[in-house]
Amino acid sequence: MIRTSTLSVQFFLILLLISNSFSSEGQRTNFRFYQYNKENKLNEELVKSSRQDSLGVYYFATDDGVLFLHNDNFAPLILPEGKSNYFKELFKRKSGELLAVSDDAVYKIKGSFEKAELKLFIECNTDPSKPKYPKHLFEDQKNDLWITDYNHIYRYKGDTVEKFRMDEKNLTSSYIRSFQFLECDNGNLIVVSQKGWFYNFDSQNNTFTESDFNLNLIIHSSFKIGANEFLLGTSEGIIKILFDSQAKVIREDVITENIMASCFARISDNKILIGTWFQGLAELDIADKYSVSNVGGFPYFTVNDIFLDDFGKYWASTNSGAVLMEKKFFSYQFQSSNSEYIASIDLSDDGNVNFAGTMSLFKVNDKKDIERLPVNFEGSLHVFKCSGDLKLIGTEQGRLYVFKGEDLLLDIAVSNQAVTSIQIPSEQIAWVVANKELFEVNLSTGKVKSYLDSFRGKRIVQDICLDSKKNLYIGGEFKHSYLFKYDLTKDEIINISKPISFVIGEDFWVIDLEMNKDTLYMGTSEGLLKYTENLVERVDLGEMSNSEVNSVAIDKQNSIWLTTSKGVVRKQKADISLFTQEQGLPSKTFINRSLLVDSKNYLWVGTSNGIAFAYVSGSILPTPMPLVYSADNEGKLILQNNSVSMRANSMSLLDVAASIYPQKQNKFQYCTINASQKNLDWKELSAKNQILLSDLKSGDYKICIRGKHEGNYTWSEHRIIPLVVKQVWYLSWYTILTEILIVSFLIYLTNEYSKRRTKMNLLALEKIVSDRTIQLQNANESLSTANIAKDKFLSIIAHDLRNPFNAIRGFSRILIKDSDILTEEEKNELIETIYRSSDDTFKLLESLLEWANVQKGNFKLNVEEFDLKSLLEKNLSIHKSLGLLKGLEVKGEFDHVNVKADKAMIDTVIRNLMSNAIKFSFSGQTITLSLNRTNGFVVIKVSDQGIGMTEKQLEQLFKIDTVFTSEGTANESGTGFGLMLCKEFVELNGGEIWAESVKDKGTSFFFSIPKIK
Repeated sequence: MIRTSTLSVQFFLILLLISNSFSSEGQRTNFRFYQYNKENKLNEELVKSSRQDSLGVYYFATDDGVLFLHNDNFAPLILPEGKSNYFKELFKRKSGELLAVSDDAVYKIKGSFEKAELKLFIECNTDPSKPKYPKHLFEDQKNDLWITDYNHIYRYKGDTVEKFRMDEKNLTSSYIRSFQFLECDNGNLIVVSQKGWFYNFDSQNNTFTESDFNLNLIIHSSFKIGANEFLLGTSEGIIKILFDSQAKVIREDVITENIMASCFARISDNKILIGTWFQGLAELDIADKYSVSNVGGFPYFTVNDIFLDDFGKYWASTNSGAVLMEKKFFSYQFQSSNSEYIASIDLSDDGNVNFAGTMSLFKVNDKKDIERLPVNFEGSLHVFKCSGDLKLIGTEQGRLYVFKGEDLLLDIAVSNQAVTSIQIPSEQIAWVVANKELFEVNLSTGKVKSYLDSFRGKRIVQDICLDSKKNLYIGGEFKHSYLFKYDLTKDEIINISKPISFVIGEDFWVIDLEMNKDTLYMGTSEGLLKYTENLVERVDLGEMSNSEVNSVAIDKQNSIWLTTSKGVVRKQKADISLFTQEQGLPSKTFINRSLLVDSKNYLWVGTSNGIAFAYVSGSILPTPMPLVYSADNEGKLILQNNSVSMRANSMSLLDVAASIYPQKQNKFQYCTINASQKNLDWKELSAKNQILLSDLKSGDYKICIRGKHEGNYTWSEHRIIPLVVKQVWYLSWYTILTEILIVSFLIYLTNEYSKRRTKMNLLALEKIVSDRTIQLQNANESLSTANIAKDKFLSIIAHDLRNPFNAIRGFSRILIKDSDILTEEEKNELIETIYRSSDDTFKLLESLLEWANVQKGNFKLNVEEFDLKSLLEKNLSIHKSLGLLKGLEVKGEFDHVNVKADKAMIDTVIRNLMSNAIKFSFSGQTITLSLNRTNGFVVIKVSDQGIGMTEKQLEQLFKIDTVFTSEGTANESGTGFGLMLCKEFVELNGGEIWAESVKDKGTSFFFSIPKIK
């Protein structure tokens, strides 16, 4: 509990100290910050120092070695075995050589875009003549290198290290600081120890002599601000020291108290960044009485080091990582408040900027401070215009207030809608736009004249402007009425809208007009249009060419400035830059006609959250040339004009980066051209900044790559990489020639083989023709035999069908004609005969239909597995009853056996064979039904002791051309087709049927069906 309270008090005191240390004035320089810490791959966050080598590669001295930054990734430099990884400082010499100071050595850094190296430069801690725990490096005007350690000073010159012993009272209490070097323009070299003792270097005697001046303070840092003038960061604030020509202190001034400066960096001639040990980052303005202001938004308290890189960006090394700082292009910081909605902006005759909120009018003085103008009016201001002492204010309510100085001259009701634009060609006349209608206002009488009829009664006026001769131009609406000019001599409005050759919407309007010499620029709903005496054309703004342009201004370098929904756009020749809130704009919402450039070439922008300004110079920072790497495990750097190669119709991937950070603010474009192409078709890279090369034909190409950093940067020079696309091996000329020769040889061989094969085929064909001829002859004979059999079969059918019908007809006639003379017994006998004849005929037809269906293939098998025993027992039971009627014994005994067949067909076969056995047996005889297993089949046997058959009759069984019928032993009739049907059914189920018989001794029928394995 006590510990918590103590920490709270300490934190409160720190905050109180910070708040009292800085001026209450607004921030002078507006910075944008990007942090590198563990969240974005900087694993060691305690950064002591950072520098950029001559290649543009960044390095960081940390408690875990030296790291170098490569495409937003940090990689450690390999240390010699056994050496300390505690690094304190990075130092860049005038020659561009980069040195790194560790606890036990000084190293040279061999720079590389791929893999940098540490080379041992000065071994330390080895003997008394070498530095012990080195701290700081300095290079004088003679390019001699000075090294400090915990108590002494050393000079490296001519590959030798010379030691200068210092008093023990200079023994440092800091891990990273000891002596500070102060070198005047005349070459005088002064060193100040961390304890505040001053020493002058006597070059003639090659020794340091103690000065009679000392501060008796802890000295943390130093910075040169003049020829003989320096700032010292001490334990009691920042002190300015001035030396004379003899290196004697002639003036000592305390600049600010309670700021413990750890480091300095120059912003401009009069502005300096100050890093502190626990107060964050501050800005010192020398020209403003050395005022100090806090750098707002800086994320950390402790700053160990600051350096300015080659691209104008600052890198702050802190205990929590590295912070990249970029000066924002725009500033909206004033000493007074600036957050009001800006309704209008104008330039006075003296070159100062005036602007207005909805209720007040302001001006910006030479110190970039805001002053309120003492004018009073009613309503909400919408637009104003100044000319000399005249100030005209147009309100949302349609009123026009005319002031001369602070005095109100006129209050005129122009319209019941807002006044949107004002121009003052003279002290007597003003042109006013309200409710899309043009008015002329007499500033002496207050008389208002409308020109609505000049526009055919249409309200289409959007904006007005004057050229250098005070001619009035009027921006309108629609494709054929977008621009007009007032003819003073005729007092009439002339439509000067030229035909538009490019595609543009019929319903478009002009928003802002800006005259530049003889060229009129029009900000419209369809982009920026350029109007000259000869033509009207759309200005190329890249992807924003069709975007709505709200405001237009031209600076002294003839750069065009615009406001769009995306931000402020600058077009300087072919270069197009976009500025957003990230570059210092207070809002992304802009009012119409909200841009102007003042007499000092400052650009002013009115937004919904205040006014912003930026100094416009002719120099725009160039983006460094892109770096290109192979996108593989090696990641090899491809240097300018170093060629790459690939195969046609293959793919190759390249990674693109830049040496300016952060990488996410870089965008890249590329194009691939061959010798015949002249125009560059630039393509945007993907979010991963990779180039995919594919679908290229063989030949020589060039890959052109350019980059552009966000903000005030131009496109880089082109990185040109020759690309050789080689033909795939199977399409090369020698491969094609070889293939032609091989194919020709194969054709020859094939031709010879074909000839030989043709002869053999002819012989084989002759044999086939001969065989087929014999087969056809046999088939004809078989067909002829079949036709004969069919004819015979039909005659049998006709005979068998005709006889029963004759019997039925004859007996029916007798019943009809002689029924009255016939007895009942005779009638019953005739009726029984008719029934038997019709029943036999039905059975014959049924057998014929079943046989015919089998022949046509309409009889479908319904194969299933079943126990044959049950089927045999069922048939045995049925036929036992039938056999009793003739006095026959029907018997059988069976085992269980499973078969796979059509059960109904097998049932039919058994029934037919059993019926035949009963039919041809005599009373007292025996019929036996049995089964036997053999060779994967089940054989069913039906045997009787009846009349039997001759051998001739056996041969004629199962043949269609020899179907015959016989009467049974009890004169039973038959169709003769039962056995034919049995044969077909058995064969359909994969079996065979046959018979054995002896005349007058009986017959046995057999058939087989497959059993289940």
